[in-house]
Amino acid sequence: IENGELAIEELRKLGVQSKIDTVQLDVTSESSVKGAEQEVRKQYARLDVLINNAGTAILELPDGSNIQESYAQTFNTNITSVALIMSIFLPPMKTSSDARIINVSSARASLHLSSTGDLPPSRVISYSVSKTAFNALTVEYAKAEPTVAFYAASPGHCKTAFNGYRGTKDPLDVAKVIVELALAEKGEFQNGFWQMESHEKEPSQVPW
Repeated sequence: IENGELAIEELRKLGVQSKIDTVQLDVTSESSVKGAEQEVRKQYARLDVLINNAGTAILELPDGSNIQESYAQTFNTNITSVALIMSIFLPPMKTSSDARIINVSSARASLHLSSTGDLPPSRVISYSVSKTAFNALTVEYAKAEPTVAFYAASPGHCKTAFNGYRGTKDPLDVAKVIVELALAEKGEFQNGFWQMESHEKEPSQVPW
């Protein structure tokens, strides 16, 4: 909750005046996810937009001694937890006339970009593989739940604590594709994998 309150303070400094509430959530805990869903129902009765942004990456040791741990924890957070959250939050979303789920993915998820040499080798293979599975999860849920829009978003190489602030994009620029997908007119963007580079005025599709 404290981190959420700090985030709200930063948004207020940027001039955001909208009502913002915090909800405590551990994405790897089923009871925590259910508690968050109940809190959303209590406060708002329905949910229009769900953004899955939680993720982890665990560097594999040179001797390979933590491979099982790396893959197990990465897939638990990046795949299993997202499936859990979507399944639990879908009921209150179905009461919305324009429900959409935005899964924050990565260019690393694209098999096309990886296989054609457009991306350098991954430093954390388990992370890249999990993001490819993440996109597949998005596709499968889109087929299973046709009344909800499902988007995968590629934010780009962002300067955040997640990568030690080594990224090249400001977080505000990274958020543009997510904001566009969240606020677009219903049906403006089809289910798919989207990005928005600094020179682009609207989201463009990323090859799966």
